[in-house]
Amino acid sequence: MGVQAYILIQVQTGKAQTLKKEISQYSWALRVDRIMGPFDIVALVEAENNREIGDTILCDIHSLQGVKRTLTCPVI
Repeated sequence: MGVQAYILIQVQTGKAQTLKKEISQYSWALRVDRIMGPFDIVALVEAENNREIGDTILCDIHSLQGVKRTLTCPVI
């Protein structure tokens, strides 16, 4: 087991359901939910280390069309 983090994702209007499905397809995504508030999606992710979360996972998420911003909250 590696490290886990919650990634809060703000998306463009009307993109939440599509992006939820896309993010759910990644092997590192343990759980993906739509939420209400300043962010639209929360994803629980797992990687070998924090660097992989920053370098790989966030690059994957930010490459998806409709993602506006993210906030990463590492699990301690």
